[in-house]
Formats: sequence, structure tokens, C-alpha cells
Amino acid sequence: METKNYHRDEVYLQNQDLFRNIFRVVFKKVLKYKKRGSILEVGSSMGLLLDIFRNAGWVVQGIEPSEKSSLYAKKIGIPTIGETFEESKISGKYDVIILNHVLEHLTDPARVLKKAHRLLNNDGIIVVNVPNAGSLAARIYGDSWEYVLTKEHLWQFTPNSLNGVLSDSGFKMLEWNAVSGVWEYDNPAAEIWQSLTNFKKRFFRNVLTAIPAWFVTRLKMGTGLSVVAQKQ
Repeated sequence: METKNYHRDEVYLQNQDLFRNIFRVVFKKVLKYKKRGSILEVGSSMGLLLDIFRNAGWVVQGIEPSEKSSLYAKKIGIPTIGETFEESKISGKYDVIILNHVLEHLTDPARVLKKAHRLLNNDGIIVVNVPNAGSLAARIYGDSWEYVLTKEHLWQFTPNSLNGVLSDSGFKMLEWNAVSGVWEYDNPAAEIWQSLTNFKKRFFRNVLTAIPAWFVTRLKMGTGLSVVAQKQ
């Protein structure tokens, strides 16, 4: 994993409302299983997701190799370790661990998942979000699919392959879904409105793809694969 320029920091800074709208989906997903407790986010970037949990009374901890991102997270009050998860000496126990679009970047996903397993409490859960290589778009576009990024995405996961590596690492899948377009947001209408009022090019994409993306999402063939699994 790269340690300095892993995240496109300026993208997070310029689109905080967008990312918070997406991250609230993760927050609500966790609340289905854990109402409160301790949470670790691996690859926590600028701490925007953990900030949502902290404001709800959770004890939060981030780990982020990007120096700029980790410093920003600390400035907004999110405790953050400025290292890679693999190299860190992080200890303690957590109720929830989140890997939000991190696993596909790692040289050894199984090693990271096994380390996460050790850090979780016995009934702890892990939330993993990755691009869905089994999505309709991936099947249509093949090697031209937008998430085939050979220098960044070292691994591609389908629902079955992700379930397999989680199972081998000591987890049992509780739920999964695969969403696309505006349905990746907690509030799709807010995203459409924001993209319109801020004159974003994605407004037209949001509107034109909303209905097709809804059907793809219902079929669990969207581009964003999300899994919740429990430590066994």
C-alpha cells in the first residue's frame, strides 16, 4: 500500500457533503447490529465517517497512512494513527471494524482480514466495501470497466470471492448488497439536488441513470459491493 498519496485528499475536502451522504449508509448499516461501542476504521482518510459515529456517542479510532489526511482527521478531533494497518502495532479490542474501499488496494487482503479478526471482540462485526467485479457494468465493459485500475486496485472481488476470503479469515457473512448510482447515497434526492445547485456534471448522470441503477441495485448487480460479516 502506498503511504503518502494513497487518498486524493483534495477530492474529500471539496466534496464533504457528498461523502457524508454516502457514509451515512455505512453508519445505519452498523446500527442494525451494534447501537454503540468502539469502532476502528482502516484507511480512515480525513475522518469524515468516524466523525458521524463519534457524534452518535461511539468511541472511534482511525488508521490512515496519508499524512495530509491523518493530520486533517486529528484537527477535527478524530484519533488517527498515521501508519498502514499492516505495519501498525495497534492493539485493543473493537466492536466494529470498517474497511471502506481499502481491501482492493492491499497486497495481502487475507492478512489484513485476519489481523482485523484478532482485534475484534468475540461478537464483533466487520464492514467491507469494495468495487463489485461481479456487477452488470463489470460484465459488460470487461477490462474497460472504470474500476479496473491496475496500479491502484490490486484485487477484484465478486460477492462469492469476497465471502470466500472473509470465511477463510474467520468471518461469517451476515448480509451483502450491491448498489449503483444515486442509490449508493443515504439520501439520493439530496445528491441530485446538490449536484444540480453546484453545477456538477454528475447531475446529468445521476438523473439519466437513476431508474436503470435502481433495477441493477434490486438485482444486487450494482458496482458498489458492501458486506457485513461477524467474527466466528
